[in-house]
Amino acid sequence: MKGPKVIIIAQNQPLDSDAHLRRKLADAEERAERQSARFPDLDLLAIQKGVHRNIRDSQLFLDGRYMDLLDLMNFIRGGRHIPEITPENVTEHYSLANTVTLNGIYLYQYLIEHGYDPIVVQNYATGNLPDLLGENPLAVCISSNFIFMNDIKEMAEQIKQIATDVPVIAGGMLIKKVLNAGERFSKRTFEFLSGFHGKVDAFVVEAKGEQTLMKLLEAIKRGRDLSSVPNLAYFDGQGHMVFTSRQEEEIQMDQMAISWDEIPREYLRSTLPVNSSRGCFYRCRFCTYHWLFPEVHYKSIDVIKGELKKIETLGFVKHVRFTDDNFTANKTRIKAVLEMMIKEKFGFTWSSFARASALSPDLVELMKRSGCEFVDLGLESGSQTILDNMDKRLKKEQSFEAIRMLNDYGIISRGSFIIGYPGETSDTFSETIDFINESGLPYYHPYLFYYTGNTLVHQEREALGLKGLGLAWRHDTMDSVEASRLMSHMLERIDSSLTDGQAYVEEIYKLLRGEGYSPKEIKELFRLKRGLQLSIKNSRANEPSSREIEGILSDLQVVVK
Repeated sequence: MKGPKVIIIAQNQPLDSDAHLRRKLADAEERAERQSARFPDLDLLAIQKGVHRNIRDSQLFLDGRYMDLLDLMNFIRGGRHIPEITPENVTEHYSLANTVTLNGIYLYQYLIEHGYDPIVVQNYATGNLPDLLGENPLAVCISSNFIFMNDIKEMAEQIKQIATDVPVIAGGMLIKKVLNAGERFSKRTFEFLSGFHGKVDAFVVEAKGEQTLMKLLEAIKRGRDLSSVPNLAYFDGQGHMVFTSRQEEEIQMDQMAISWDEIPREYLRSTLPVNSSRGCFYRCRFCTYHWLFPEVHYKSIDVIKGELKKIETLGFVKHVRFTDDNFTANKTRIKAVLEMMIKEKFGFTWSSFARASALSPDLVELMKRSGCEFVDLGLESGSQTILDNMDKRLKKEQSFEAIRMLNDYGIISRGSFIIGYPGETSDTFSETIDFINESGLPYYHPYLFYYTGNTLVHQEREALGLKGLGLAWRHDTMDSVEASRLMSHMLERIDSSLTDGQAYVEEIYKLLRGEGYSPKEIKELFRLKRGLQLSIKNSRANEPSSREIEGILSDLQVVVK
């Protein structure tokens, strides 16, 4: 007999990218206005709006709508009309809403093991909540790993409108980051969180969280008071937020392996995520991960092998995405993993995050032989000054060499770069541009420096003149408006590497590989999108270049399937 039903909402990939972008920017401006009193010497809202003008200027807009590469491909397939993507037809279009994330799969398995009957909504935008809520679930669990606070509030509100009495639980990385300060919140933050009263019944404030979730579900099932459950935030009868005691959960990686052959087929895709470790050795000053997971934990080689063999037996998986924060950091271990994969002769390709300084010719050779096709490199800057400021522990020459080795072995790489970190100037930014152009890096992704108190750089804020929050900030050498302005010109200044602006290259790449596109075809799609975006941008400044735009659209029609 099955236990109580529990609905898991794993992510919220939008069906309408244009509407999502506009809402995301509006939410950020609302936050800046709400927090402005904390920064009397900064016009936080004006800075945020300036950043957004530059962000919009760096994106492709066609027929007045924002488009990432997948949107553009749908536009071409639709006879140059923007299709209306709905939950019913989303699988007929190219959309990240069709992807699968590990958090939902892991929680499904964990709940099954503990006697519950879980239902995974891989993507809120495509889930049929009214029907699912009609099955009288014990609770709805929202993972915050892939969404924003306002998304959680809107989801919870819609759930409550359908099923008033069903408890809504929110947990995950974002909840940990936002609510970790507990009762030390500012008055304005408490006012913001009060908007969740009557919508979210409990927040799980713990980086792991699954053990806390089990205790919480048990308390709900038995009608017990929540005060005895650790790692929670919830509203009392008067609408005040209450925080329970903190109790860090133990990480046992081998117990987190997924039995893929027991996961319902409807939850699986041709690309699947696998996690073999959690945590990072390094202490980059811009990153929050060291705070969430201060130690590195590994799955054993035999457990990883068993998990990958179960994926192989499924028969339809073409690609595995290792979600480890740094898959290559431990050189002895990664070599053992790769040698195991070579021996097993798995039929799928794979991709992962990697650290440039960890790569060597013998390791890259093993990566290629074991099926590696795509690697994400956290390069962060082409300026040694900025790398040192970040405590990245990476030499620019190591990044050059890593890209060269990967190119020599035919492994595609994407480098991520943070623009505007304290110490950034127009000269250091130009060093990054030169690095990308000269290195042979196939793809890049620019991030505007995001300032949060859960980072090591926050401890240096007075010495750096660093003020603000999120994407609205100022420090001694630059503000975020100037940084975003520089970032908006990367497309025309970088002609040897490709990007999709703020859309994630690696997610688009693996989705298109699963759809049968070759690496060469994917590169051509990115190249044509860049050409189209530059042509449209130039046509606004000069005479319309309709012939050039028409030519690019015609070329896209040849490549898009």
